[in-house]
Amino acid sequence: MFRRILFLLAVLVVAAAGIFTLNVPTNANPKKPIQRDTLDIDGSSILKKREFEFEDGTTYWMHQVTAEVDEEPYLIRVPLREEFATFRYRELSSGEDKKPYWRHLNLQEVKTLPVAPGFIEAAGKYIWIGEPIVYRELGNGTVEAMPGMEIPIEVVQTSRGITLEIRLPKRAGYVSEIWAMESKEPLIQWREGSLEQIWLSRDLTQNAKWLYNGYHYKSPSTYEPTAENGFWRIPDNYILHSLLFTGGGKAAEHMAYVMLRTSLEQQEPDGHWKTLPLSQWLRDDYQIPAGFYDTRFNTGAAEKMLEGCKRYDEPDFCESARKYADYFHRHAQANHYTVEGQTGWLVADYASTQPHKDTHVSLNHQLAEINYLYSFYQAFGRPEDKDLADIMLAGVVQLGKKWILPNGDLHYAYYPDGTFARPDYPYLTYNDLLETQQLYKEIYGQEEPVIAQLMASKWDWIVRNNIPYVKIK
Repeated sequence: MFRRILFLLAVLVVAAAGIFTLNVPTNANPKKPIQRDTLDIDGSSILKKREFEFEDGTTYWMHQVTAEVDEEPYLIRVPLREEFATFRYRELSSGEDKKPYWRHLNLQEVKTLPVAPGFIEAAGKYIWIGEPIVYRELGNGTVEAMPGMEIPIEVVQTSRGITLEIRLPKRAGYVSEIWAMESKEPLIQWREGSLEQIWLSRDLTQNAKWLYNGYHYKSPSTYEPTAENGFWRIPDNYILHSLLFTGGGKAAEHMAYVMLRTSLEQQEPDGHWKTLPLSQWLRDDYQIPAGFYDTRFNTGAAEKMLEGCKRYDEPDFCESARKYADYFHRHAQANHYTVEGQTGWLVADYASTQPHKDTHVSLNHQLAEINYLYSFYQAFGRPEDKDLADIMLAGVVQLGKKWILPNGDLHYAYYPDGTFARPDYPYLTYNDLLETQQLYKEIYGQEEPVIAQLMASKWDWIVRNNIPYVKIK
């Protein structure tokens, strides 16, 4: 009944105001894309459209249908106007390793596309298109994908060439979506360098989904709500990281901008991004409820916003990065520990507006925060950011060899009672140490010796245990 009331209110608002369209030039610079958001009613369903128009003629669009009753599907036609076109998409091998590889289809030979993101190429028409998806909302930023409820995209042969017919189901209580990026020029130059492998590594199907309101990742069983096909809206965006720091042509450049814009919408007014689901172990260990602050996910989101600030010269991205830096200063001031007799700060990993127990300090979280503060200092020159990074680095350095386990690996976390616990990630912390050392050397002209010692110990452990190493940046 409550949902029905909300739906009727939405109908009344739209009926009173007509179609609501927002044209937002993202910058006074005319080279920046123009964003258009539209809300409409299609039958008894709410239809939302989002479009970005880039200076080079590329467009990104996304349609979302939220249905209250069962109706005929919402139809989108995409004409290719060519007799020959191909579809390249990411497939997983049938072996135990489930290794991804590219499959290519001639659109003259198929009637429907596989339900997967992929790249359509025809003369004068290049499209990166997402998989059609149907899901239901579980609350707390979590959705449950409903495989089999989506309608595969039809490939229709006409006298004028090929037309794609996309049908988004209207099923009571469910949401249907599709997105695409279109260009008259190639979105990716596949033969350049290792672009085929770079794009092959990007998963927006099995473990992650790109939806209208943001990047969603596979829900862990320890989160509430969760489901077998559950995906939660995570503040950090792993695909965005790859698009920004690895690149991959026009498609990467434009999608990174779209994803940053969407992340802006999820940032709280005070500067942080909430983890909306309940974490069972944070509740059990620290009495932290749903909607908490996770320093690693937030620092990752802010790091990408800072990169977007520099990459696109976008004031909104710069302001977002600053707001998070200010938020973190307040968090660190209110939630830090000092080792007895020392001055360095160790900043708690988690926080909530509700009363809770003091949380631990993960080495990787602490390093990521230090790295963000040093990077923000390099970009904007605020001395308070370097000062906080310095005092947090002192917190790591003053513990020194205590971080190192007998086998050479590192402790994952320091606890408020002075103990260490939990196994560390295979190589994530090493990458954080590497970045800390690089930033420290850029600022101070020399390496930090304790960081060098931790790096050497961790690297030796990685080599001795044959850990497959992946450098993140």
